[in-house]
Amino acid sequence: MHTKMRLVGAAVAGAVLLPVGASSTAFGQSAQAGATGAAAARGCVSKLPDSAKAQTDRVTALIQKLEGQGLSQERIDAKLATDYCLERVDGGGSELSTLGNPSDEIKLSKPIIYKAEGKDRYIAAAGWKWKKIPSNTKGYDAFALTFSKKVTVLAHTLQYQGKGNVYGKKKMTQAQTTGGYGSGFIFNEGPKLGTADMQGYQGLMGISFKASKRGCWDLQAFSKYGHTWKSSSVTGIGIGRWSISLTWANNSNKWQQASQPSREVRVCRS
Repeated sequence: MHTKMRLVGAAVAGAVLLPVGASSTAFGQSAQAGATGAAAARGCVSKLPDSAKAQTDRVTALIQKLEGQGLSQERIDAKLATDYCLERVDGGGSELSTLGNPSDEIKLSKPIIYKAEGKDRYIAAAGWKWKKIPSNTKGYDAFALTFSKKVTVLAHTLQYQGKGNVYGKKKMTQAQTTGGYGSGFIFNEGPKLGTADMQGYQGLMGISFKASKRGCWDLQAFSKYGHTWKSSSVTGIGIGRWSISLTWANNSNKWQQASQPSREVRVCRS
């Protein structure tokens, strides 16, 4: 008798398989049940623009703005549900984990996923935040997000900024690569102001998508950050089913790290 399995690991190598319905605390996932804000989102009138591109840009910027105001993830979810009819469908909660080179101390967020009210449209968001300004910079970095099942990507955006007022916000809407399993961007995390601030100190990627065909599927998402310095640089991104690969200018002065995976989400298309 075969037992149906699901992915809960962030990387292809070493991914953990659990029976469907089983819970995992391997990554400290929240035990919160149900979709945050479902009742508030039901029957509301959204303030969001209708186009997928404008909606993705707006939601990504909103999340960053509310985080900057010090709101908890639960309060952000409630605000997006009440005012923008976005239903959190991945179980709620938020985690940041210290990843990458220990001396760099970067944190990657577990992807969060919302469903737009009255549409077969979903928005996933994931990002990073440096705990301290890295000593080694100057190469181009990369950030990408992938899904465990094929989707139709409708729009994507990458928005990043410093931790203070020295550097303004940057936005990218032209991805380095995009396809049926996600999108990825290459960007310059500098310049930096010594150990005080850096242009790419924190950032968030948003991606609007729908199921690739009619029906319902369970999927997860994870992200990856690639960092380079000195003469090295990220030169390409490959995205496949539940996988992100990076190519480099050389094999030194670099590291890459994947985020924790999102919870499993049921995505439907009528």
